[in-house]
Amino acid sequence: MRSTTSRRASWAALAGLLTVLPLQAADLSITQFRVRGPSGGNDEFVEVQNTGTAALDVSGYKLNASNASGTTGTRFTFPAGTSVAPGCFLLLANGGSSGYSGAVAPDLKYSTGITDDGGLALLNATGAIVDQVGLSAGSAYKQGTPLVSLGSANADQGYGRKVNGAGLPQNSGDNSADWVKVAPTSPRASTSPCTAQGLSLSIADATVSVRNGDDQPMPFTVSLSEAASADVSVHAATADDTATVAAGDYDAVDTTVTIPAGSTSTTFNVNVHGAKAAGPDKAFRVNLSDAAGGDVTIAKGSAIGAILNEIPVAAEIWQVTGRGQVSPLLGKRVATHGNIVTAVGPAGFTMQTPDNRADDDRLTSNGIYVFTSSAPTVKAGDRVDVEATVDNYFNLPELKNAQITTTGRGMRLPKAVVFGNNVPSSDPAALSCGETNFQCYVGMRVSIDNGMITTGNLRFSNEPFAEVYITANGKRSLREPGVRYTVPVPEGVNLPNWSGNPQVFKMNTADFGAVAANTPFNAGTTFRAEGVMSYAFGAYTFIPTSIDIKKATKLPRAVDSRPFYAVRVGALNTERFCDTEFNTTFTCSGGDTEPTADEVKLKTQRLSAYIGSVLKLPDILSVEEVKSLQVLQGLAKQLGDDYPAQYEAFLQPGHDPSGINVGFLVRTDRVRVLDVRQLGADETWQDGDQTAFVHDHPPLLLTADVPSIVGRMRINVISVHPKARQNVDKTGPTAERDRQKRFLQAKSLATQVQAIQTDRKNLLAPLLVVGDFNAYQFSDGFTDVVGLISGKYDDSQNLLKLGGNLVKPTLWNAVDSVPAQDRYSFLFTENFGNIQGQAPRQVPTHQVLDHALLNTVARGLFLQMQYGRGNLDAPVQTIDDSASATGVQKAIGSSDHDGFVVDMLALPLGLF
Repeated sequence: MRSTTSRRASWAALAGLLTVLPLQAADLSITQFRVRGPSGGNDEFVEVQNTGTAALDVSGYKLNASNASGTTGTRFTFPAGTSVAPGCFLLLANGGSSGYSGAVAPDLKYSTGITDDGGLALLNATGAIVDQVGLSAGSAYKQGTPLVSLGSANADQGYGRKVNGAGLPQNSGDNSADWVKVAPTSPRASTSPCTAQGLSLSIADATVSVRNGDDQPMPFTVSLSEAASADVSVHAATADDTATVAAGDYDAVDTTVTIPAGSTSTTFNVNVHGAKAAGPDKAFRVNLSDAAGGDVTIAKGSAIGAILNEIPVAAEIWQVTGRGQVSPLLGKRVATHGNIVTAVGPAGFTMQTPDNRADDDRLTSNGIYVFTSSAPTVKAGDRVDVEATVDNYFNLPELKNAQITTTGRGMRLPKAVVFGNNVPSSDPAALSCGETNFQCYVGMRVSIDNGMITTGNLRFSNEPFAEVYITANGKRSLREPGVRYTVPVPEGVNLPNWSGNPQVFKMNTADFGAVAANTPFNAGTTFRAEGVMSYAFGAYTFIPTSIDIKKATKLPRAVDSRPFYAVRVGALNTERFCDTEFNTTFTCSGGDTEPTADEVKLKTQRLSAYIGSVLKLPDILSVEEVKSLQVLQGLAKQLGDDYPAQYEAFLQPGHDPSGINVGFLVRTDRVRVLDVRQLGADETWQDGDQTAFVHDHPPLLLTADVPSIVGRMRINVISVHPKARQNVDKTGPTAERDRQKRFLQAKSLATQVQAIQTDRKNLLAPLLVVGDFNAYQFSDGFTDVVGLISGKYDDSQNLLKLGGNLVKPTLWNAVDSVPAQDRYSFLFTENFGNIQGQAPRQVPTHQVLDHALLNTVARGLFLQMQYGRGNLDAPVQTIDDSASATGVQKAIGSSDHDGFVVDMLALPLGLF
């Protein structure tokens, strides 16, 4: 359920004291940051500095962030071997889309942004916070009064930390006093000059644990930044906080301490009194003043003295877990009795309150994980008493440092929570656990009778077949109508928000031994299982103790063979089918270089396997994202070598700066091509301050005669690939520009479609508009590209208004004939940010981007539409392994889309 690394952070026990006590027990500080810049919300950086006098190894340190609701997540983990010299800097920056735009090159990059009104923190390798700053009262990370958010203006502005008299970052324990707005920002990196540190004094925090009434010394260390030639002295005095002298918590100290010449530190003790009963953790402060001896200043003049009461608190599990991701008893020693072991793993076990003692609060969990670091000796069904310390392992409440006593064997397991159609909730406004869908079930037994695996295995570290995403309602994670979840519905748009599929969660099948490690699963596989809910790596995760596969999906899954009396038209986005030559503005590959000749050969073989064995040799195939006629001709030849079919390639270059185009592969042993021409290729629009082409990939019209029952039948097929959706749901000039361009492209194509279908010579000819539309079968709230091209545009559902449809009679989308759960051609993992208790919440969404629009004639001849499955449902490792496979297995992972075919009756309309 979690890493075997044990950790204990005194800061956790002091969570309630952070508003009054400064907390920086390490030499690494955040010294400047920006969470939004000229390029938008991802144009951000975080500057950190080693304020110590020795090189600092920051291997395993983390940069964490919080949103305004207190949900936290790790943005970056410092790689092993990372070190910062004294007084020197490291610059971390967002390397995601529209990321950091500053001139100073960052040392390290992360990919998930920090919200405008959240907060950020540095954690050391054990998970303890070493520095933090907040931008709202709701942030989990802040000290004292948080800073004011700088809003959502895309400007070069951020915050910089003040420095004290020693030239060190000021940390008084109050963000509002320690930071100042900076505009423009001036980040520093490892290449920037280091800050020379003068002679200064610092005092370190200290901690003791009390388990009885005995007194204990609490040692405090006062350090010099470097040895001095003469004695250095400073006055040290204790000050009450939640621990007081009057209450008998500790004995006051008011003394002068001296660091002898040539030394760098000295230690003095504060006597802490013991405790006889469980109680809250307490703390006092020690303050330095009146430094003397040489030109010495006080760099860190206040320290926390934390008194951790580790006399166990008697508690039920639900009192330990509470309602949130952080236990109300965090850091406390607790004793909980008579609970039932429900699952056992290699480094711990879960236990749950017996049903007769479970609380009646649906928002609290009755189960918890006990971390033992090695294989536990208990078994499922044991009744146990546990004394342990409450920990929070990356938002997973757990018990550690446990003393375990088994008091019974073979007990009945607590009743499992049943996950199904209604639990977890599919309504983000009525989640199952209040603010989340799963937190109140973490650690508890769960049963799933109608589960579906919705993605193939992800790959993690040394696990080639790791976790999968699942639903408990037996359905795919489909994109449904509405504006993207978390995006405000535009004014004047009569659409709801899509739910974002909150019912989707992860499953790690091997952690409790339900299946062998690295067992592959294809998406679409259905199952029933029992197990325990957990939380791992920022996501709620189901870990089965038993699993029964009801129906295993096999890949590839080919379409049906073409009926002998039918003509087959298909479409496939080939995913950057490039040649080896870099002769365009940007690389065709999307990377730094173009593919090698061997890579092109392999891609050609994989596409041939997919087209021949999965799509079953369409008569006419629209292909998108193809670099050149030559590379497409290579695929036509490969198909002829691999299958009993003769293909010819057709492609006309467009205007895409990376060189990708649309084209056709046509079976010339069955089809006679009459004409191939681009539509609207020379149309332009005013793109900002310049005139540009409307179509990067001008639609390509193929007119052909195809075999029919009584001879030949004329057919028109348009291959399309409008602009991608990548910026549509965002805000700002780039989003507005992309929406407008997509609207103009669709309007242009609609005009061309109407001209074709109203031309007298085409009145009896089937017309199909096929390809990757980069749009859904419904409106996204901004521009319904498919609806506009088919003549079904509804201004009330779109931000951009058309005023009246251009295509009459309307075209029919054959996607509507496909079974609902099979309506997907692309898998997109959506990052919704730190919401619903996940950091960030990522959801794999099945979308239809590849459509077939049919005119009235084509619909009258329509038989069926099918997607060929071989790309979207496979595990990541299977996709890689298939490159070296032979036969049909080589088709798996040939593209990032699944292609489709449409079969039509080969019968001229005049014979009806």
